Amino acid sequence: MLKVIQLDKTYGQNKHSLKDVNFTAQPGEVTAIIGPSGAGKTTILRSVNQLIRDNGGKILLDDQDIRQANKSELRKIRHHIGMIFQNYNLISPLTALENVLHGRLGAKSTFAGIFGMYSTDEKQEALALLNEVGLGEYAYQRCDQLSGGQQQRVGIARALMQHPKMILCDEPIASLDPKSTKIVMDILRQLAKEKQLIILINLHQIDIALEYADHIVGINSGEIVFEGPSQAVDDQVLQKIYRQADQPKQAVTANEN
Repeated sequence: MLKVIQLDKTYGQNKHSLKDVNFTAQPGEVTAIIGPSGAGKTTILRSVNQLIRDNGGKILLDDQDIRQANKSELRKIRHHIGMIFQNYNLISPLTALENVLHGRLGAKSTFAGIFGMYSTDEKQEALALLNEVGLGEYAYQRCDQLSGGQQQRVGIARALMQHPKMILCDEPIASLDPKSTKIVMDILRQLAKEKQLIILINLHQIDIALEYADHIVGINSGEIVFEGPSQAVDDQVLQKIYRQADQPKQAVTANEN
C-alpha cells in the first residue's frame, strides 16, 4: 500500500504547491489523481518518487518512508517504482527490446549498465513483456518508427521490467488518439488486477478517470478536496474539484471543465 501523509511542498515566499496532502493507493487498484491544470498532480507523482524534494510529511510504501531513505536506499526503492511519461521518455534510435531492457538498469552495476550486459533470461523476459503489451512483432524495430501508442506500450513494458510494486503514470494518454488511449488504459487496468500493482495515474480526462479508476483523488490548488471510489464522483464533487479559486463554488458546473 502507498500512504501519503501530510505531504507539503512550498516554493518562493512560503507559497504552497502541495498543502497537507493525504491519500492512499491500494495494490490491485487504479488510483487516478484529477484536478485543474497547475493543481499539483504532477508534483505529487514527482514527490512520491522523490524526483523533487518536498518540505514535510510522509510517503509510505509498504510502511517504508521513502522521504527518509538515504541515496542508496532510495536507489533500491526507485527500482521497484515504474514511471510512465507523457512523452514516452524512450531512447528513440534504440529498438523496442533495448528500451525495455533498460528497465533492468537499476539492478545492475554501473559497468554492466554502460555496456548493456544483459543475461539471456533478461532478454527473454523483455521479449515476453513486449508480447504481453501486444508488441512482440516490433521487438527489433527502432522506437522512432513506432506510433505514439506503441511507444507508450514500450514504456509500460520497460516499467514492468523493473518488477515494480507501483507504477506512476504522468498523463500517459495526453498525446494519444482514442483507440490508443483505450489500449493503454486497458493494459494498465489489467496489470493492476492481475499483478496486484499500485497504479497511480494523473489524468485530465474526467471520463477516462471515471471509467478506468477504482479510486479517485481530487486536488485543487495543492489541497486534496476529494478522495473516494470513482462511483462516488458526481457533478457536485466535480464542482468542488474543478472550481476556480476566485469563483464561488455554486458558479461552477461540471460541463465547464
